[in-house]
Amino acid sequence: MLYKYFKMWTFILIGLNIISMVYGYASGYFPQACGTMLPLHGADPQTSKPPYEVSYQQGHVRDPITVCLSSPTGKDFMGFMLKALDTSKEEGPPLGKFTLLDSGLDQLLTCSGSGGSVVSHKNNRRKTRICVNWTAPQDAGASTTFRATFSETYKTFWTKVDAILPPPTPIPSTSTSTQPSATTSTQPSTATSAPPSTHPGLFLLICLQKAGTVKMNVVLFLGVLKMELSNIFLTALSDGPFSRHLNKVSQTFFVVLCGVVETSALALFCLANPINVSLVALVSVAIVFNIIELVIVCLPIGPSHELKEISDHVVKVSSFIHQTFTTAAIFVGILEVDKHKGTRTDSRILKVMVAFTVLLLLFEMWVFLSSTQRKAMLRRKTGCPANRERGRPRGKQKKLGAAKGIVIAVSVIFIVAFLCFGVTVAVMILGCHQEQGCA
Repeated sequence: MLYKYFKMWTFILIGLNIISMVYGYASGYFPQACGTMLPLHGADPQTSKPPYEVSYQQGHVRDPITVCLSSPTGKDFMGFMLKALDTSKEEGPPLGKFTLLDSGLDQLLTCSGSGGSVVSHKNNRRKTRICVNWTAPQDAGASTTFRATFSETYKTFWTKVDAILPPPTPIPSTSTSTQPSATTSTQPSTATSAPPSTHPGLFLLICLQKAGTVKMNVVLFLGVLKMELSNIFLTALSDGPFSRHLNKVSQTFFVVLCGVVETSALALFCLANPINVSLVALVSVAIVFNIIELVIVCLPIGPSHELKEISDHVVKVSSFIHQTFTTAAIFVGILEVDKHKGTRTDSRILKVMVAFTVLLLLFEMWVFLSSTQRKAMLRRKTGCPANRERGRPRGKQKKLGAAKGIVIAVSVIFIVAFLCFGVTVAVMILGCHQEQGCA
């Protein structure tokens, strides 16, 4: 009997010992790997060239140094570990202290009794760029190596991805020069808790891109307002001389206003460093089609001119292409802002933009449908001279009035819908990155 109890408790103790050796690293907390920086994943590190790099950007002397983990090709990673050590000591204790710039993605570890000396991931969310601030110790004299481990998947990881920081040199406090390494990126990732002065280039870049994207959002709404007001004027005022004159003035005003706003947006995108070529190209094409529309609207083509119908179609097509490129520019602007945060774009704003695009397609269908309906109403109204003299039957007058009311009501609904969507997108662009300091 004693032998059976002894055997049972032996198995229980062995089982508990095995359980105590099972670790989960999704949270990134593995202080037992501080020295070797090897994730205990039961696999060997990759020997190929890592698709990731460590870069840094220096400011003034004694200012924190912004260290970034990223991929030159934009390849994302699941986990990481970063520490600073004396270059002359291959496996020495970690140096200095790290400060988090995004507490939602990374966390500080205590290694060798020094709190905040190592940084690791906080969850297994896919990342494209991580940045932290590092403060050197007071007695730092030799060169420092920033060493990182990147985990692409559970079994695929790279170790000893290094960037060497030269020894500090006496620089006057008024100097603004930087000393980037060979792999230094000129744009550190989005800071969430550091003041903008730590990385003024990134702060300015994000603000310019957000302001330009919001301006393009305004351009899209102005284009919708221009087309729907034209629809309302021509429908409500029965396509008379006054309505045509008012419509032409309204179209000219909104086309010029769109050109001014999108030109200012293009200037903001061009001031960003580095310049996003695709974003600048999209806005430039939108401006070209806006100019084409302005030229056609200003042509002296009367209602009985043989080119009137063709010019109307060209204006609608130009406006449609203009709105398409404007929407694409908004998409690219949102993605560009998110790229500097280092995480994937918030699914909420993507869903809003998809719904926005669907609404835009419905709007374009409505523009051509309402144009056809307005021409049909005009033909029914004019009719032949004999019918005009006898007067229109009361039933037809009611149907014509109802059709006008439907066209005007739907136009107003589209204006309100685009206004709501535009405000929502602008708020999300400015609000989803408030931690960057420029919202």
